Amino acid sequence: MDKMRLHLILMIILASQTILVFGQNDIRYSFTQTDSTLSFFGSFKTDAGTDCLLEIFYNYHHIKALAPSTMEVQLIDQGEGWNRFRYIYRDFIFFENVSVWNRKLDVENLRVDVYLESSVSNLAAVPKMISSYCFFRIKKQGEETIVEYHQQCQLTKASLTNLLLRTTSDALTFYYSL
Repeated sequence: MDKMRLHLILMIILASQTILVFGQNDIRYSFTQTDSTLSFFGSFKTDAGTDCLLEIFYNYHHIKALAPSTMEVQLIDQGEGWNRFRYIYRDFIFFENVSVWNRKLDVENLRVDVYLESSVSNLAAVPKMISSYCFFRIKKQGEETIVEYHQQCQLTKASLTNLLLRTTSDALTFYYSL
């Protein structure tokens, strides 16, 4: 499910104001930004069961399958209700970012929390991710199942920050693929 990680963070990041969108199939999302932060919230309705959804948001094989072709996903370690992944994002022939994320499964609250542990890029001109946290939450409302995704990301200022913060198409493509 983590096609979003670095790809989402670097490609959605910040559209110069809050953007609220209401799309097909009750897909809703909003972006809020400052010059170095991003907040993304999205939700959609689904017929999938809660166990299936938690599996998709948590299991390494699903995360790897949904990653973009520019991203390699590696399972570092795992235990009861947690795992640790490395994402290697490559774009063009010269850019690479390696980030490590910790993921915690909370079955009782139908939630998966994801925390950035580290992020290293090979280009100084690309903003560095200082911190990032996100969660997937599944809510039952009567017969309906609603999936919510929320992410907060803090970046350093760099010469490419404004360019990266204006690009949202990859994130929206991913979101609609869910």
